[in-house]
Amino acid sequence: MSISGIVIYVQPDSVDVMSKQIAALGGVDIHAATDDGRLVATVDQPDDRKAADVFTELQNMAGVLNTALVYNYFEPDPADKEHAQ
Repeated sequence: MSISGIVIYVQPDSVDVMSKQIAALGGVDIHAATDDGRLVATVDQPDDRKAADVFTELQNMAGVLNTALVYNYFEPDPADKEHAQ
């Protein structure tokens, strides 16, 4: 399990459109948006690799200026034999 808190900076005139596009990504929830283009979001994915894929997808979206990781919590899946020792 990987849960991350991020701030996503978008063009201020596209906050509504970008909020909808970003929220459409699996495991991404938008919690707040400011008029100056900052979106507060969480990314909830089954592992860090999938979370990193979402971060990359966010950074490559047209209209996203920057992303900042604020918080990350990771816990390996106990059923994952690769990490269980």
